[in-house]
Parts: sequence; structure tokens; C-alpha cells
Amino acid sequence: MEKKITTDRRILFTSAIIGVLLSFPLTGFIYGFSICKDCGEGIGGIFGRILIGFVEAILTTITLGPPWDNEGGTISTNLRFYVFLTALIITLILFLIRKRNQKKY
Repeated sequence: MEKKITTDRRILFTSAIIGVLLSFPLTGFIYGFSICKDCGEGIGGIFGRILIGFVEAILTTITLGPPWDNEGGTISTNLRFYVFLTALIITLILFLIRKRNQKKY
């Protein structure tokens, strides 16, 4: 019984670490993909949105939440709440997947 509790804690801890590490870039990418104003329609617009998404993923990770509006600095929008929600969702999904795979073996 003690080994099962220790294993569950270890799975939860590693899932939480992975969730936090992935939440900043994922939230930044979603923000950058959806906020692009100058991206046109069609295939060129999609590539522009993906590029802005990757840039915002890096910038959101560097600034730990507030995205950059322009070259001058940050914007009043703060993504920390959404980063927290994303980390929580990723952690829960990873924990449930790893728990299900552990029961199979």
C-alpha cells in the first residue's frame, strides 16, 4: 500500500512539472495565433499566425506571463491566469494517462 501511494505521488509530481513547463509556451502560442491582426486570409495568413504564435510562445515564456505588444514593452494583458489553467489541464491529462497506463501493467 505504501508503494502505491509513493508511486501516485511521483506520477502526480512529474505530471505537474511537465504541465508547468509546457503551459507557458502553449498559452503563448494560442495567444499569438489568435491575436494576429495583420495576418490575412488564406494560406499566407495561416503561416503568419503560426509564426506570430511561435514568437509569442517564446516571449511569454521569457516574461512568465505578460506578452509583448510591440518592441517597446509589455501590454496590459496578463496571461498568468490562463497559464495556470493550462498547467492544471495538462497536469490532469498527463496524470490520468499515466495512471491508466500504470494499471495496464
